[in-house]
Amino acid sequence: MVKERKDEPEDNKKVKKESDLKKFLNKRSFIYLMAAVFFVVFIVPDMIAPSDLEKKLVDNLTTDEQKTAWNIVKDYKGSDNSGYNLFDTIITQIENAYPNEKILKHNDTILEIIVLNSCYRDGIPECDDGLYHVQLSFETYNDDIDYVWSVDVETGEFGPGNSAAKKMMDIVDFYD
Repeated sequence: MVKERKDEPEDNKKVKKESDLKKFLNKRSFIYLMAAVFFVVFIVPDMIAPSDLEKKLVDNLTTDEQKTAWNIVKDYKGSDNSGYNLFDTIITQIENAYPNEKILKHNDTILEIIVLNSCYRDGIPECDDGLYHVQLSFETYNDDIDYVWSVDVETGEFGPGNSAAKKMMDIVDFYD
């Protein structure tokens, strides 16, 4: 008969039991790995990619005054300063004008922002009175629309320069 030694620890006799969580994860680790790879490869790039609008928007704003003039127009929320801003309203109206197609995804669509000093002559600003003309041009395969505003960057006041801009300002002022 074989006798056991009393000085041997009992830990060696017991089989180490693996935790239930480790078993669960070991059986399904491939599935979780594949889900993580799918998320990183397909979902994350869409989250960090520029939107269709950002791809189409061309701005040539070089000075702080030009950027300020554009931001005054873009962020206008009407006389009550609530609701949608002017830029979002223009984009919504453009998308509503083309209900059967994703116009901002179309290859021929261009949105261009042009901000010029009011005294701009032959490519050179002749004065610095703080007045700027802000133009948002929407060009697509069959339509061109220009929205023009006159902006005073010192006071933050602005007004429409054409009927298309006036229509968008009226929508922001009265319909939101």
